Amino acid sequence: MSKFINPWVDRGFKILFGQEISKDLLIDFLNDLFEGERSITDLTFLNVELPSETIEGRGAVFDLKCRDTEGGVFIVEVQNASQCYFYERGLYYLCRAVCEQGQRGPEWKFGLYPVYGIFLLNFKSGRTTKLRTDIILADKENGKQFSDKIRQIYLEMPFFTKEEDECETPFEMWLYVLKNMDKLERMPFKAQKQLFEKLEKIAGVANLTKEERQEYDEALKVYRDCKNIVDYAEEKGEIRGEIRGEIKGEIKGIKRTARKMKETGSSLEYIMECTGLSEEDIRNL
Repeated sequence: MSKFINPWVDRGFKILFGQEISKDLLIDFLNDLFEGERSITDLTFLNVELPSETIEGRGAVFDLKCRDTEGGVFIVEVQNASQCYFYERGLYYLCRAVCEQGQRGPEWKFGLYPVYGIFLLNFKSGRTTKLRTDIILADKENGKQFSDKIRQIYLEMPFFTKEEDECETPFEMWLYVLKNMDKLERMPFKAQKQLFEKLEKIAGVANLTKEERQEYDEALKVYRDCKNIVDYAEEKGEIRGEIRGEIKGEIKGIKRTARKMKETGSSLEYIMECTGLSEEDIRNL
């Protein structure tokens, strides 16, 4: 068993960054990400669910959503397995968060607060060959930023290859820890970043409450099942007929985990979020 939680597991990520007690960790991470651009002093966590505006429309559920004291909205997402159109999905999420600011009535002057999407990807998307892709609204002719109201930042972690002694900036220290946390025996960089003392305590598996440990273990099982599917398919280069039976077995494992979560009282939304199963699939278990 790893000493520290895996931040790429949904529940693990929210233990690290999605609680009031760990809010200063998220603030520090974002300030290092936006070094020299924006200084965040406090955050308020917001509802992560945006329901559909129509019966046939699509809603959105974020990993984390928060607002700083200046009104800026931050959506933070982690994604483990490659998905078609993930960059487009990120844009959709941000557009929904922008539209959410609309006020009813004729007097609204379209005053909008900036919306930032920070997407940590545990895979190579194939659309870039670099760690950080920073997308803004800019004038095509001169490249100057036209509006700060929407911004997408994608961090493709496989492109981060620095070892511990090669990390120079505070943000590189964050990236190293997030990429390697579940394999670490000790928390590095505590001399350079005092807040990592707190990170070490919150991230320690032994420090989780009984309820947190149960939820984390369930989410970890789902993470490993899904990773096995992806790794096996990538190893073969393509999904051939001879491995379909293996994949079906993995899917059975995910459904078995979802059934167990359902029996222990986990909410429908949480099970959907952890397993990727549809509402109908879960109700039929």
